[in-house]
Amino acid sequence: MVAFVTSGQSGVNLAADGTAVAGFAVGTTVNLSDGGQAVYVKALSEISQYAAVLIDASAAQMATTTLAVATKRIGFAQCSIASAYYGWVQTGGVPIVNLAANCAPSVPLYTTATSGVLDDATVSAGMVAGVTAKNTISNATAVTVVAAYPHIIFQGGV
Repeated sequence: MVAFVTSGQSGVNLAADGTAVAGFAVGTTVNLSDGGQAVYVKALSEISQYAAVLIDASAAQMATTTLAVATKRIGFAQCSIASAYYGWVQTGGVPIVNLAANCAPSVPLYTTATSGVLDDATVSAGMVAGVTAKNTISNATAVTVVAAYPHIIFQGGV
């Protein structure tokens, strides 16, 4: 993760994979040097590095369009977090995120049926408002996005 904590919280290691024992209260939020924030979460199931992640009050899991119908807060895992482990998920700024092939820059991104992957193909229940890719890609890969804060999963016509 390129960003670092600017809010003065001590002991935060954004680059560490998850831990079995909570080091902070779930939901703790820190400000980052790239203008974003990160939130401390507990993984409901395994979360892969660079996955788009849906966050609710008690747990986080890799995003899919199906799950986005019920959970609207989204973040981006910069490190892997094992199931039932704790870790930091970036919720704004300039994170790296897994995108599907042929995503265009500066257009809205959407959840997909593939866990943790966003795409520019429109789906009615999963627009990730305020998040766009910085560059065009041809292969599915993890790339830098701009994630305005706050952002949410938007449902319905746009």
